Amino acid sequence: MNTKSVPRGTVASDADLIASCLAGDEDAFVRMISRHEEAISRYLVRQVGREAAQDLLGEVWIAAYTSRASYDRSYADARP
Repeated sequence: MNTKSVPRGTVASDADLIASCLAGDEDAFVRMISRHEEAISRYLVRQVGREAAQDLLGEVWIAAYTSRASYDRSYADARP
């Protein structure tokens, strides 16, 4: 399990980026969610419609950020 900060421009797993975020690199979390934003947004649009999806997407990222310390970093990909 990598707990060092992942250099910008490096292709890292979601687990590595979450570890970097927990080590103080807030930009690492932004890079991690950027990978999944489009797919999660499409899913939410299909489930609740475009307008509600935009609101919910923000809630998804808040929940992910506040629970990042409990993420099981043995899984490289944070997307289920």
